[in-house]
Amino acid sequence: MASINSHKDRRWRLTIFPKLFLAFMLLIAPLYGIGLLMNKTGEAKLVDELSHSLESKTDFYLNILEMENEHMISLLQQYMNDKDLQHLTYLSGTMTLFEFTEVIRSVQVKLEQLKGSSIYALRTNAHILTLNRSLSNEESISSELNPDFEAVQSLTETSGTRFFYWHGRMFLAISYPGIESVAIYPGFILSIELDLQAVKNALSVFEDHEQSGAALIHTKYDMVLTNNKNASLSDFLKQFIADKYRSGHRDGIEQVMYDGKQYFMSYRYSPVLEYYLIAYTPVEQMLGSLDQYRDLLWLLSFLSLFIVLAYSYWIFRLIHRPLQNLIKAFRKAELGQLTPTGLPKSNDEFLYLFQRFNMMMENLNVLIHEAYEQKLRIQSSELKQLQAQINPHFLYNTYFILYRLAKLNDNESIAQFSQYLGQYFQFITRNAAEDVPLELEFRHSKIYAEIQSIRFKGRIHVDFDELPAESLAVVVPRLILQPIIENSYKHGLETRSKNGFIHVGVSTESNCLFITVEDDGQPLSAEKFTQLLSSLSLQQGELEYTGLLNVHRRLQIRFGQDFGVTVERSELGGLKVTLKLPRVTAQVSTLEG
Repeated sequence: MASINSHKDRRWRLTIFPKLFLAFMLLIAPLYGIGLLMNKTGEAKLVDELSHSLESKTDFYLNILEMENEHMISLLQQYMNDKDLQHLTYLSGTMTLFEFTEVIRSVQVKLEQLKGSSIYALRTNAHILTLNRSLSNEESISSELNPDFEAVQSLTETSGTRFFYWHGRMFLAISYPGIESVAIYPGFILSIELDLQAVKNALSVFEDHEQSGAALIHTKYDMVLTNNKNASLSDFLKQFIADKYRSGHRDGIEQVMYDGKQYFMSYRYSPVLEYYLIAYTPVEQMLGSLDQYRDLLWLLSFLSLFIVLAYSYWIFRLIHRPLQNLIKAFRKAELGQLTPTGLPKSNDEFLYLFQRFNMMMENLNVLIHEAYEQKLRIQSSELKQLQAQINPHFLYNTYFILYRLAKLNDNESIAQFSQYLGQYFQFITRNAAEDVPLELEFRHSKIYAEIQSIRFKGRIHVDFDELPAESLAVVVPRLILQPIIENSYKHGLETRSKNGFIHVGVSTESNCLFITVEDDGQPLSAEKFTQLLSSLSLQQGELEYTGLLNVHRRLQIRFGQDFGVTVERSELGGLKVTLKLPRVTAQVSTLEG
C-alpha cells in the first residue's frame, strides 16, 4: 500500500498542474515576502521609537522630582540658619512678651514662604525642642510638641536631611545643628510634609492611554504613589520593582504580561529619593496604528491566498482537468477498455485531441472486433480438430479385447465390457455440450478405468479421490481427464505385469481447480522428461496434439495461458500430471439418457 501511495505521489509531482502552481507561487512569494519584511521592519522601528519615548518621559519626570527635592532641601538648609528661629530656640527666656510674639509671627511667615516655595509642600513645621513646643505655617506655637513631631523624632539621635514615611504621610526634615561630629541634642527640627496627592496628580502626565499610568515605589518602605485604583496592579508593580532592586537593575524598559495583556514598563531608580519611577502602558494601545497595518497585511494575505486559489482553480479547469481525463482515457485503453470519452466543453486544442482520440478508439474497436472474430473461428476449428483426434483413439484396442473375450467364451465379461463401451462412446460422441460438470467427467474416466481393468486383467489399479461437494458442479471441457489416465497406462504401466497403481485427486485453491493424475510406472529419462516440458511450453508449432499435449492445448485455447497442464516426477515413482482450470460453475445439460 505504501509503494502504491508513493507511486501516486510521484506521478502527481510529474504532472503539469503542480509545476504551474509552483511557478506562480515562486512569482508571488518574493513579493509577499518583501511586503511582510517591510511591515516587520516598520513594526520593529515603531516599537523602538515608542520605547525610547517612554524611557525619555520617565527620565524627564524623575529628573524634575529630583530637582524639586534638591530645591526643598536647599530651602530647609537656608531656613535652618534663620536668626528669628534661633532666637526663639535659645533666647526665648530673655524676651519680652512682645518680642516673643513678634519672633513667632516672623517664623510663621517664613514657614508659610517655605511651604509656598514648592508645589509638593503641603505643610511646614518647626519643632522647638528647647521649648518642647511646635508651630507651623497653619497654626501658631503650641503648648507642646504637636503629633507630627513623632514622624521626625529620630532626628534627635542623628543629624542631616532625611525622608520619613509615617502613617501614610511623607516628610522631609532637617535638624539644627546638623553637624554629625558634634554629639549635641538638636535645638529644633524643620520639616516639610510632602503633598502626596500633588505627586500622584503629577503622575497623570503618563496617563496618555487608557489603562496606562505611572507609580513611585519606595525601596525601603511599602509605599506606592499612583493614581491607579487597581490594588492588584499596585501589588504587581511592587513585586516587579522589588525583583529589579534585588537583581541590581536600576533602569530599563521591558514588555511584561499582566492580567492577560502585554505592557511596556519603563523604570528608573533615583538614589537621591530612594524611589523607583515606573511608567506602564498597554502594548496594544501604544501600537494601535500598527495593529491597523497588521490587519491590512492579514487582509492582503487572505486576498492573495484567494487570488492564488482562484488562479489555481482556473488553471485546473482549463488545463489539468481535461488533461487528466485524457490520460484516464488512455489508461483505460491500455487495460483494453476501448470506449470513447466525453468531449470537453471548451472549444480549444483539447476538444481537437478528444475528438481524435474517440476516432482512434472507434477504429481500434473495428480492427480488434475483426481480429477477435477471426481468432475465435480459428480456435473453434482447431478445438474440434483436437477433439476429433481423441474420438477414434480408443478404437485401436477395444475390438482386440472383444475378440479375445469371444475366443474365451467369457460371455459375462463380453456383456459387461460392451456396456462399458456403450457408455464410453455415448459420452465421447455426444456433441450437444462441449462442457460438462466435473462429476460426469469423473464418471466417464472411471468407466474408462473399468474397461482398461478388463484389458489388463487387474494388473493395474486406479484409485479415484472422492469429489468434494463444492466441486461436483464445476464446469470442465469434455475429455480432459481420460486422456491423462490413458497416458499413464500407455507410457508408464503398459509393460507392468502386476501391482500397477494410478491415483486421481482433486483439490481447490482460491478460484482455481487442480486435478492430479500420478502413477508408479517406469520413470521417464531425464532427456524425455526435458523434452516433455519443452513441448508443453511451446505456444505454437508443428506438433501432433494427442494425449497429454492435446489436453494442454485445449485448456490454453479455452482459458488462456495461465491454465493448462504441468508435469513433475511423482513421489510414487512415475509421472505426476496436474491440470489447472478456473473454478466455474454453471447449468450444464446432462449427458445421461
